[in-house]
Amino acid sequence: MDHANWLESLAGHPTLIEADALEVTGTVGKLEGDVVVVCCDHECWSSGEARQVTISVFTPDALFRLSGKATSVGMTLLCEPGITIERIQRRRWPRRRMDLPVTLCPVEEGARVSGVPGRTVDVSVGGLCVETLRPVEGEGDPMVILKLPDGTSIVSGASTVAVEEFGDGWRYRLAFSELDDDDARRLAALTSV
Repeated sequence: MDHANWLESLAGHPTLIEADALEVTGTVGKLEGDVVVVCCDHECWSSGEARQVTISVFTPDALFRLSGKATSVGMTLLCEPGITIERIQRRRWPRRRMDLPVTLCPVEEGARVSGVPGRTVDVSVGGLCVETLRPVEGEGDPMVILKLPDGTSIVSGASTVAVEEFGDGWRYRLAFSELDDDDARRLAALTSV
């Protein structure tokens, strides 16, 4: 896949924008010619100002890293033409679209608190995408309780990769951080079907 096709494949995927000590999340919008547009969750810096940025884009197949100058226009970033784009990795584990019940339990001071129920969008051995009707409260990363089709459950810690509010719900992209070998084998069997 060439550079232009990579750019086309980024639209709609979550991002982490880094500029100096600033970190902002967002989503890649449509391309305007050869300009990458990022819709940010918060205003980055003063409108009209250009800064050197690193933008990590999380797609189902790979992590992409864009680096170069971008100009802030309200809650939108316009990347300068010719921004450098690298495909950092191909996902080790395939993702499978699945609708499974899941509960996200925030952990505060080492104790789990009331969980937020949701449904998976997709699942892999590396992590999952979950949609909930309300946000997960608390500061830390959640514990994930995933109900499998055979009636058993997987319980694992997870790192939050991205959070997106949409319509009447929230979408969480999570990477498993404490998956044991048996659970990894069960997920591998489930997602390889």
